[in-house]
Amino acid sequence: MILFGIFSILFYVVLNWNVLRNVDEVLHNRKINLLAYLKTNPEAPFQGDNPLDDFTFYAIDAATFQKSKENYTDTLIYEPVDDELDEYRKLNTFVEIHNQYYKLEILAPHLEADEMLGTIAFFLGILLTGLSLSFYLSQRIISRKIWKPFYDMLEKLRGFRLDKQQLPELSSSQIEEFKMLNESINELVLKNMEVFTSQKQFIENASHEMQTPLAVMQSRLEALIGRAELTKEQAEIVEGLISSTQRLKKLNKTLLLLSKIENRQFLLTDQVDVNQIIRQSMEYYEEQKSKLNISVTIKSETQLTVQGNIMLTEILIQNLLKNAFLHNTENGILTIYVGEKQLTISNSGHKKDEEGSMLDKEKLFNRFYKQSGNPDSWGLGLSIAKKIADTSGWELCYRSDGALHIFEVNFQ
Repeated sequence: MILFGIFSILFYVVLNWNVLRNVDEVLHNRKINLLAYLKTNPEAPFQGDNPLDDFTFYAIDAATFQKSKENYTDTLIYEPVDDELDEYRKLNTFVEIHNQYYKLEILAPHLEADEMLGTIAFFLGILLTGLSLSFYLSQRIISRKIWKPFYDMLEKLRGFRLDKQQLPELSSSQIEEFKMLNESINELVLKNMEVFTSQKQFIENASHEMQTPLAVMQSRLEALIGRAELTKEQAEIVEGLISSTQRLKKLNKTLLLLSKIENRQFLLTDQVDVNQIIRQSMEYYEEQKSKLNISVTIKSETQLTVQGNIMLTEILIQNLLKNAFLHNTENGILTIYVGEKQLTISNSGHKKDEEGSMLDKEKLFNRFYKQSGNPDSWGLGLSIAKKIADTSGWELCYRSDGALHIFEVNFQ
């Protein structure tokens, strides 16, 4: 359209120049014919202002004749019939006739610039509109036909899951580029499926192989501690080993769960009742609530039901609740708010400085990150909660308000 506009302007300039050149040529020919006629007819009455003639002679002296030059100019002449000023082209030339010097003016009408511009703009506008409409419609039809295999391919890839171990059925196409793209996608998917299967088997095998010796170690240590001949110091050492073994088993299960979440091995098709999960989960923390004398408030504005995986949603909510109880203070508070597509858990905590809380927002959801120094915390709970939220298409964010820590889950 920009090029078309530039072309239209150039077209008008060239056309206007061509019209003036043609009019000037007419005026020049008129002058030649008129002088030739007067030369052969010296008795012709050419002097005076005759309104029916397109020329006028004005007598001048020899000095003016010597100094003057021929020129073409635009002028406006009043037309009584139209009651308006019309555009004319005028030739001013200087001639010698019968030993007398004259200034000769010859007039010729030419197309008005405004009319020319309006006519050109009107027809070019029609042409531009027609071309644009034709181009738009033809491109939509052609593009829809050409790009149909591409959009079919995108739709199949959106629904593809590595854990199904099945290649996406991509649409065939006669276009060479799409054929190459189909081949590249199939090759890439096959490689990823192989890597996914290998990684999945490794994690499961490693987890299983670790669980077995840990269970044996724990059972033997428990059997050992039951013997009466152990001293008190030895018994404390064995109890510490049993505790470490239990923590390793728990860590192994947690890392396996985190890996399964990252590999999207869970279906997200359940209708999950968030309010019910909160009610059931609160029973697990009655001891912690009584121990620290924590004031718990549950505000529910709606019966919140979301689409996801029931087990993962339970883990998400329980991890947030566990974090809120585990890092709370004595005589602290815990507020649970259930709104429209939103869950907010707020708990009191220790304020580190005047500008914010003790939690680093940049590292908060990283694995094994913790600042509390609590031996019962691995620093994986919030990381798992974040992975579950991301996998389910939800948003988990943190903010602080003084000594109050606020975790918010948006189920939009």
